[in-house]
Amino acid sequence: MSCLTRKMQQKLTKYVQKNAVHFRSDDPDYIRKELVSKGVCPSAVTTDQVTVIINEASRSA
Repeated sequence: MSCLTRKMQQKLTKYVQKNAVHFRSDDPDYIRKELVSKGVCPSAVTTDQVTVIINEASRSA
C-alpha cells in the first residue's frame, strides 16, 4: 500500500464495512471510483489496494 498509511487503510476498511450496502457492485474498480468520487479516498489508490481493503472488510465483518 504505497500511498496509503496504515491508519487510512483501517479507516477505509471501516467505511467499506459500514457502507457495503450502498455499493451497487462488488467490483473493486467500481468501488474505487465511488470512493474517489465521494472524496473518501485519494485518487492514487489502485484497484489492487481496494481489493485488499474489501477483503479485510469482509473478514472483519
